[in-house]
Amino acid sequence: MLPVNESVFDRDIRLGVGLLMFLFGFFGLTGIWQIVLTVIAVLLIVSAVTGFCPLYALLHVNTASSGSSNK
Repeated sequence: MLPVNESVFDRDIRLGVGLLMFLFGFFGLTGIWQIVLTVIAVLLIVSAVTGFCPLYALLHVNTASSGSSNK
């Protein structure tokens, strides 16, 4: 199980932005930009759902509270 390194607020922002990017990429764009935006959106959504951000882990950033668990 991956450690949680995102706060609830961070996860909510990622989920909202990811969903908006996915919808815009899926319905609003064509070509390579549609693919790029959709891939970024899926990465944001997966990060929000799991609570783990690989970039945060690489940079040793943890926005989660000290009492959070791997739920």
